[in-house]
Formats: sequence, C-alpha cells, structure tokens
Amino acid sequence: MSWPRRLTPVQQVGQLLWIGFEGTSLTSALARLLRDVQPGAVILFGRNLPPEARRLRGLTDAIYRTVAIPPFIALDQEGGRVSRLRTTIGPTLTGAALGARGDAPRAVRRHAEASALALRTLGFNVNFAPVLDLSRPEADNGIGDRAYGDDPLTVSRLAGIFAATHSRAGVVPVGKHFPGLGPAVGDTHAVLPVVRTPRAALLRRDLLPYRRLRRALPMVMIGHACYPGIQDRDDQPASLSAAIVTNLLRGTLDYRGLVLTDDLEMGAIDQTLGAGALAVAAFRAGSDGLMFCKSEERIRGAAATLLEAARDGRITPARLRASLRRIAALKRRMLVARRRPRFTAGGIARARALFGDLGPAPVFGADPTARP
Repeated sequence: MSWPRRLTPVQQVGQLLWIGFEGTSLTSALARLLRDVQPGAVILFGRNLPPEARRLRGLTDAIYRTVAIPPFIALDQEGGRVSRLRTTIGPTLTGAALGARGDAPRAVRRHAEASALALRTLGFNVNFAPVLDLSRPEADNGIGDRAYGDDPLTVSRLAGIFAATHSRAGVVPVGKHFPGLGPAVGDTHAVLPVVRTPRAALLRRDLLPYRRLRRALPMVMIGHACYPGIQDRDDQPASLSAAIVTNLLRGTLDYRGLVLTDDLEMGAIDQTLGAGALAVAAFRAGSDGLMFCKSEERIRGAAATLLEAARDGRITPARLRASLRRIAALKRRMLVARRRPRFTAGGIARARALFGDLGPAPVFGADPTARP
C-alpha cells in the first residue's frame, strides 16, 4: 500500500477516526463501514479476536486491505490484566511486577521485545502502551498495577525503554493517559474523576514522564479526567479541553507527535452531547485522533459531523492540514516504509518463549479496558 497523492474530503476526516467494531471477521457490514468512513485506524478488543493466531492475522490483513490508505491497526497489550493476546501468548507480567524487579530495565526491554514480536506477527502496528501514569497497585484510579510504579523517574526510565524497543521493532508505542490518572479517584471508564492536584505539582510529578519522553513517544493518548488546576473548571474531561491538549501538551511541553483521545464512548464523557459534537470538540481541543470503540451509529455520526464541520468552517483548513501532516508523516515512517511481515507460527512461539523467560505471571483482577 502507498500513500495517495491527494485525499478526498471523506478520506481527510476519516484519517482522524479510530474505530472499533463487533465480531471476529470482516463481514460485509464491517467492509461497508470501512469503505464508507475510510478510518485512519481500527482498534481490536477481546470481542474481536479469533482464538487461532492464523485467523487473527487473517482478520488484520483483511482490514488492512479494505481501507484505501494504510490504517493503524491497534490494541491494548500492556501486560497483566490488560492483555488482549493472553489466549495467544499466555499470561504476561504487570507493569508493577516489572517495575519492582531488581533487573527492571532488562525485564521491561524483554517484555517490550516479546510484545512487539507478537503484535507484528499478528498484523498490528500500534500498541496502546506504555502506561505513564504514576500509581501504586492498590490505588482506586483505574490504573493500579498497570503502572510501573509511583516514582516519576522510574516510570520515565522504564516507559522510555518500552517505547524505544517498540519503535525499533516497527510497532508504534502510545504513552497514556495524559496528563496522568495517578491522582484520580474512580475509573474514567465509568465516571469523570476530578483531580484537584495543583498545576505545579502535576508538572513536578505526573507530567515528568511526558516531559522527558516528549521526543521518544510518537503518540500520546489523552485521558478523560478533569484537572481544575489547569482547566479552571471541574466538569470537563481533559480530552475535550484546549487548555490540556493545545496549551499544556503542545505548548508548555512542546510535544510534536500525534495526539489521540481515549475512547469517546466511555462513561466519563457526557454521551448526551452526541458523537458528532464530541468529535468536533475533541478535534478543536487539539487531538489528531478521535476514538470511538464500538457503536457504528456513533462512528457514522462522528464522520458525518466532521465532514460538515470541515465544510462550514468549524474545522479550519489549516488545523485539518496540521493533523493530516502529522498522521501522514508517522504512517509513511512506520507503515509505508516497512513491509508487513509474513505470519509464522515460529514468531508466536518465540514471543511465548521470551515471556516465559521472565518467569510466572499470575493475573489478578478484571481488565478495566475491556469492551464486551
């Protein structure tokens, strides 16, 4: 697949959309949705994964062939509870378990190598990891043992190793959840947490990993908590806030990579606003990628409204071009310039062996990111 010389208006707004779907195969309905919307990325969840590795690779290949512009194909493969590929590669260590080891840097590198090998073999090119949140395992913030720890220097170092290892292997790492869910009480999948940590304290602790890794992370995901110390309000998720995305991430931190929202169908978001209004608001706040993980109705509504907004001026040509340039640059570097590897059972076996070398990986608790 190559990058087209010119994008149609539908393709332009489609590049902004990261979409999920139902089922474990490329049905005629899914193919029609992909051709109509022309999404920039497709996200797979546990509900989408066939149990056999070869069938899963067949699904990602079919998706890749159906979208005219090379799509990002993504999933959450952090390890521990958040491991979409557990059936294929077995249990894997949590971020907390990796961060607590005496050989943590080596273990994180091995974990990232094994994850990237499995992902590439199965046809994925984006992983929603590493977690940059600062958290203890017992914290009630939706993160817990998904984090490498609650020390910002340790998290920066280990997340940097993970991100660099993925990038070298041809998988785009995504740092999350900006500006940090560590201080939150409550899970953004269900509620809108209000983090009242002052701006200076956030810059000193929770934002330190983003400051240190701003050139190492090709993509950052915006979380859905609210930060009154930055936003001057307590009723708006960070993903819809220009104060967070444009002023803080792009401005203060000088981040130049892609910015992606977390799922705009989550409980922290007021769904009465409608998918189209949410998509436009998140884009105007500064994000390049707008995520809708399940509902075809919401996906189509968002696509239609974005197209209208591009035509009526709510989305300016200059702002749209800026996002499309960032998307195209990353896709050319990580997708177009790299051939999709062939599927081999040996690649999966090697990944399982690498994970096995890290020792037993018991999994406790539910996956908060699952979308049944």
